[in-house]
Amino acid sequence: MLKDLGLQPVYDSAEYDLVQDLIVPLLRNSTSYLRGVGFFTSGWLKLAAEGIVQLIENGGIARIVISPVLEKPDWEAFQFGEQARTNSILKKVLEKQIVDISNALKKDTLNALAWMISDNLLEFRFAVAKEYSRGSDYHDKVAVFTDGAGDYVAIHGSFNDTFKGSLNGEAFSVFKSWEDGQYPFAVQHRKRLTELWEQGNRQFSVFTLPEAVRQRFIQLRSTKHRPYVTPTEPKTLESRTSDLHNPIKLYPYQEEAIRTWVSLNCIGIFEMATGTGKTLTSLSAAINRYNAIGRLALIIVVPYLHLLEQWERECIKFGFQPILCSSAHRDWHIEVKTKIQDFNIKALHHICILAVHATASTDRFIKATKNLKQGQTMIIGDEVHGLGAPVLRQAMISNASMKLGLSATPRRWFDDEGTKAIFDYFGTVCFEFPIEKAIGEYLTPYEYRPELVCLDSIEMESYENLTAKITLLIRMMDDNKPSLEEELKKLLLERSRIIASADEKLTRLLTILKDMIDLHKENNSLSHTLIYCAPGSHKKVLRSVADLGLKCHEFVHTVSLNDRQKILEQFAKGDIQVIVAIKCLDEGVDVPSTRTAFFLASTSNPREFVQRRGRILRLDKGKDRAVVYDFIVVPRPENLSLKREIDAGILKREMPRFAEFASVSINEFEARSKLWNLLNHYGLLNLLDKKPWDIYHSINDIRGV
Repeated sequence: MLKDLGLQPVYDSAEYDLVQDLIVPLLRNSTSYLRGVGFFTSGWLKLAAEGIVQLIENGGIARIVISPVLEKPDWEAFQFGEQARTNSILKKVLEKQIVDISNALKKDTLNALAWMISDNLLEFRFAVAKEYSRGSDYHDKVAVFTDGAGDYVAIHGSFNDTFKGSLNGEAFSVFKSWEDGQYPFAVQHRKRLTELWEQGNRQFSVFTLPEAVRQRFIQLRSTKHRPYVTPTEPKTLESRTSDLHNPIKLYPYQEEAIRTWVSLNCIGIFEMATGTGKTLTSLSAAINRYNAIGRLALIIVVPYLHLLEQWERECIKFGFQPILCSSAHRDWHIEVKTKIQDFNIKALHHICILAVHATASTDRFIKATKNLKQGQTMIIGDEVHGLGAPVLRQAMISNASMKLGLSATPRRWFDDEGTKAIFDYFGTVCFEFPIEKAIGEYLTPYEYRPELVCLDSIEMESYENLTAKITLLIRMMDDNKPSLEEELKKLLLERSRIIASADEKLTRLLTILKDMIDLHKENNSLSHTLIYCAPGSHKKVLRSVADLGLKCHEFVHTVSLNDRQKILEQFAKGDIQVIVAIKCLDEGVDVPSTRTAFFLASTSNPREFVQRRGRILRLDKGKDRAVVYDFIVVPRPENLSLKREIDAGILKREMPRFAEFASVSINEFEARSKLWNLLNHYGLLNLLDKKPWDIYHSINDIRGV
């Protein structure tokens, strides 16, 4: 019974699930449900299925007064159910399809809707404004639940009986007939709703379903909203997103990129240097397609959670209202399904779904987006090289005909299979804009300062031992033992960490910083300095830098999204002088204010060090150049006379990054001179001009074996 529910006076969606915590319990304990509501969709039946089933089992009936604004599939179900009341053939069709009403409401909602109408379990009437009324639409939201004992509950609030209504911020006030103070409210709501159902009121006439068919006043949802907002009309979600636009003036190279992509049937990859506007170019490409075909379902997949908010800000500038999909965003799949449904019935002309790679590659995401139509769907793969990983390839969904990949380095390092998967889906690189074209006009020129350091005796011994093991494993693999590949990767990673975290790097860093502090002593102006260090070493680096009296902060994965933004803002203002980072700044985070960067650690993977350099070279007010310190491990002086192959191997490992960084720096030849004699000593001068991808297939050279 209703008295047993322990009802609260107010239910707010901030604290309660309005359907599951209020509507369903009331339905379960009722024999009559009378509802007046502005908008109704069948999706609400699915949400309230448990309560509706119990209402029916109680011998009850649901009567609902709604406005004549419906989605097309719902209106068709209404008509089918009404016809089945008197048509025995149609009735049998419905009965054959319905076995379990609870299951049907959840899995075959439209059919269940028609069945309940035909069986007089659910009855609808339509409130239509009278000609002399000042109003135009019925917008009330009131309901009365009555139980077998004659007690009743009236609720009044802002909630529409729609799937989307369950996602909004809503509230209900609750009035119980057995409470003296609430009785006047409960009885008044029941009285006015009953009168409306039976005969209408001064403002609205009420029509049954057959009368609605004859009068032809039903409006389908896709024609409900104006394409503009009047000065007195509230800005609903639909009106806010009524059209898309391009808020920026593109550079010539960006326009060329879009033209090329369109000419290739909208399939291809933009290989553009970090900092040259891949995000804005891709969103402009999306606007191009929307203008061309009039409709667009845009899916954007990004590698990291912190990039969702960054992309969201840019999307909003173009008129999109993206749905964010990640582990940090609850019930995203519900909103995705709802928006796709609205898009497919043409209630919306465009939708935007923004997901992290990991979420986009889940079965839940695939199912949520399966109803997108290929010809109207576009996918943008940000940092597309990441999607080549086996666990992420499912994010490359099958129902997108327009595909655009973005990366400064789209090819995967030592993963031909992953690279092939990317190119098979997104197509080949259709536009390139390398860093040498961008520097000076679109990126900041930089000075490259290589700092030569050595492994100490203990580090060198560990390096040599690991190299011996690696050499043995490679020989064994040559004898067709691929099962050793994982062990080899483990040993290579362990050896690379020795190079990345060499002790002399920190000692040299502190010496340079002390000199910089002395140089800026008078005005304490040392600022905008970024330090990349090896995993596991950032705490030590942070403490050492702080001990110099510098205001510094870490930027690692444990720092929250809100704190990251605050850190970057304080860094830009100079309140934080130094940021110590590991990998969180590698992809997508803008730190244009950086003037000086220290690379204490970088692998031989160009994706890592190219991305890091790009973070530093973004344009900023008053910034005419940047300085990059790169700590390069070289052979110990006492070993030079021996010309050991293992020492040459260390040089070979470090040289691709050196060659890449020096080649486009403003002091290229000065930087090259720092290593000229050493390379000449080992007969390796040819490495000065070999970029990372030039030696990609020289596996032994890269491994330093």
